[in-house]
Amino acid sequence: MAVFKDVLERIRTRVEGTLAVSLIGLDGIAIETVDDGTVPTESMGAEFGGFVKSIRLSNTELSTGDVEQFALVTEKYITFLSAVTAEYFVLLILSRNGNYGRARFELLRARDELQAELS
Repeated sequence: MAVFKDVLERIRTRVEGTLAVSLIGLDGIAIETVDDGTVPTESMGAEFGGFVKSIRLSNTELSTGDVEQFALVTEKYITFLSAVTAEYFVLLILSRNGNYGRARFELLRARDELQAELS
């Protein structure tokens, strides 16, 4: 889908340090991906899909509300998973020197555009 790819490309060009950005379903399967080939985007998407399911279960028990966005910072990457709808997320993988604040901002901007396409 050209619209999905366009939105993901915009995120990649606007966020310094982006290695990969992918629209994934809750099952972890990528709908569209743009990356530089240096990270295992598909594997990470699958793992994060399972992670979201676990977090949702915990949040239900704790009554904290829906997961909108979370970040995982490791020694190699800064990884964001940002909800678009209840079933779709954007996975954004940054290098350690990537722009954290700009990433969060661009993910929020992209959400509205992607929601319109997925509805």
